[in-house]
Amino acid sequence: MHMAGPREAIQHMIIRKNFGCTHFIIGRDMAGSKSSITGEDYYGAYDAQDFARESSEKLGVTPVPSLNLVYTDEEGYVTADEAKEKGLSLKKLSGTKFRQMLRGGEDIPEWFAFKSVVSVLRENI
Repeated sequence: MHMAGPREAIQHMIIRKNFGCTHFIIGRDMAGSKSSITGEDYYGAYDAQDFARESSEKLGVTPVPSLNLVYTDEEGYVTADEAKEKGLSLKKLSGTKFRQMLRGGEDIPEWFAFKSVVSVLRENI
């Protein structure tokens, strides 16, 4: 990834189409980047999804937008927007912390990863 924002998302769609894909999952803030000076995002969180939707007919690839899901004590998995609106308490685990826990043999919360997935990951680190 070059972190080139919505245009990079389109590039990935074209590459996948060349390999025969008809659909492309596109996440929140795909290929997003931040200013090295201010730390602010260059693009909106859903700009890549919007651009992909606008370009899909011309490209012949159907974008499948991925929602930003979070885990809450109160309601389990919900979208981040819904959690914010309702004032729900989020459970968070960064990728860095997850890898540390994985390597250290610590228990990984089931809300973060299935036990079967954790087992496979541990076998391969």
